[in-house]
Amino acid sequence: MSAKRIGIVRGDGIGPEIVDEGLRFLTAVAEKTGFDFETVEYPWSAEHYLATGETMPDSVLSEYRELDAILLGAIGDPRVEVGLLERAIIGGIRWKLDMYLNLRPVKLYHEDLCPLKGVKPADVDMVFVRENTESLYCQIHGSFKKGTPDEITTQEMVNTRKGIERAVRYAYELAAKR
Repeated sequence: MSAKRIGIVRGDGIGPEIVDEGLRFLTAVAEKTGFDFETVEYPWSAEHYLATGETMPDSVLSEYRELDAILLGAIGDPRVEVGLLERAIIGGIRWKLDMYLNLRPVKLYHEDLCPLKGVKPADVDMVFVRENTESLYCQIHGSFKKGTPDEITTQEMVNTRKGIERAVRYAYELAAKR
């Protein structure tokens, strides 16, 4: 089996620390199982943006398509306009690569880890399936009477039939396999 290629975006704040721990975990898995991986580092972060003015160019998307995964740390820094890096990097990956699903598994490995009495590991094993490119991620929002006592801010959720159908279809297919 060939090595899995994993893109590394360390990002900002605790992002580099999180990524380092993720890589430490992957290395431990590789040593125990023979799983083979190689990493490709990308500089996208507030530091990179402040030094170069570059967020994440579209030219990198073709490289991302050749990767097996991207390990992404935290993005955002108070020195940079709120949302600028998040939209360019996280949003760019989601929207331009059509990463339309967010899977959040929940599994109880030992009953001592559960705050509920009598709950066994077999009782907690589920996956939350969330649409990842529409809804509030569409960035349709605005403010009215900003800076006054009557200020109001709105944010719209937009969901297409296609977006909902493919997320629900995936969820049902996943449930049928489990």
